Amino acid sequence: MPTVSIIITVYNGADYLTECLESVLSQTLKNTEIICVDDASTDNTPQILKTYENKMTVITNTENCMAGESRNRGFEKASGEYVIFLDADDVYEPDMLQKAYDKAKYCGSDICIFKEDLFSDSIGNRTNYAYAESIMQDFGKRDFFSPKELSDMLFGLWNGWAWDKLFRREFILETGLKFQNLKSSNDGLFVHAALASAERISLLNEVLVHHRLGNGNSVSNTRDRSWESCLLYLKELRRYLLKKELFICYEKSYLNWTMEFLYWNYQTLNERNREKLADAMRNFFIEELNVQQYNSADFYNGFNKWFADRIISMEDKKIPWTEEERFRKTYQLNDRKLKALQKYLFSHHWKAALWGAGIRGRAFAEVYGETWSSLEYAYDMDETKHGQMLSYVIIIQKFDAKKQEGPECILVLNETHLLSVLEKIKGKEAILFDMDFYLNSPMEIRTCVVK
Repeated sequence: MPTVSIIITVYNGADYLTECLESVLSQTLKNTEIICVDDASTDNTPQILKTYENKMTVITNTENCMAGESRNRGFEKASGEYVIFLDADDVYEPDMLQKAYDKAKYCGSDICIFKEDLFSDSIGNRTNYAYAESIMQDFGKRDFFSPKELSDMLFGLWNGWAWDKLFRREFILETGLKFQNLKSSNDGLFVHAALASAERISLLNEVLVHHRLGNGNSVSNTRDRSWESCLLYLKELRRYLLKKELFICYEKSYLNWTMEFLYWNYQTLNERNREKLADAMRNFFIEELNVQQYNSADFYNGFNKWFADRIISMEDKKIPWTEEERFRKTYQLNDRKLKALQKYLFSHHWKAALWGAGIRGRAFAEVYGETWSSLEYAYDMDETKHGQMLSYVIIIQKFDAKKQEGPECILVLNETHLLSVLEKIKGKEAILFDMDFYLNSPMEIRTCVVK
């Protein structure tokens, strides 16, 4: 039996396919099998795959079936102890499978999760992906955990994509899970239903996948052509959880992830498709999910409840779709949480600074800049902003790790900056506060501190 079956689906991926395949063939884990499914490509993909035919199994679809069905066809041919579903435009660390397989095998895990980062033109110029770093740190130290330990926020912690997760094949066969035949969001049901169904999950707190952005043929870039896919995935996930008697356990996680994911899709669509999605969401919220039964405390982020209320009341024209409007509204609607944070800082006699004077920093300063007495300045790496006023009292400064004085707490408004900020403050006594995690989870203030 192969250790891992590697399933790669590709459609018109000639520009990036060779780089991807070479990174897969360079894996240090041996005795693997590679199954590549060509989804009726019309570019040079078939010719590239032919040069690798002695190193992998190639399945060629006679017509375009989309990524979900192609993954299902690849899985039918898989015989490995574990299986992973990769995208043909990404690049993988040589020891990705070795590390994931070793931990999953040692712990007897159904799933092993690891981290990714992002790149566009050059793999040498990568940016961090947003993770709840306090969770990644704590659970990454453990051999395994039960998903029920994180039942209130499981779906929001790890997105419903498959390329950063290793699955035990027999576990997938036992659950009967398959990928949906959707143009986008086709892996959401498979991944989130698997996470909810697992007995043991292991976590590697390190980047092993480099995910490519900006590929027009990627399944993650087809939302406007399939505006309803996000809702079809969420509906099917709810049906699965109900059927398996798991919905009560994961109800709050499902509710909050549904609002977060639907808003993100709504925000990225063009105006015509936003209207279509709003109508479909309204029916789902009223007829199936019965959103009116939930009170404000069930929504971790006040914006999520406000978003649902606007959809139900047919006031979707009021919903912001630009980033600046969104975060201004988010900070306004989370006044209770943010006042609790301000009180916490005051009780510890901590001075605080914002990290970043961009979209989120401006929005936060506009809402709270004059009322937070403990907040005096914001750090930003853009030298052209230094010395400017973010609000009447908050001055934009350059962060200087050599300075002895400074704030006791740095409020990081964007999770993607957490790791880079951690690197910059090495040797300083200041702590970092994960504002994204605080606003989008049920966790207490102290658990949103990143060490």
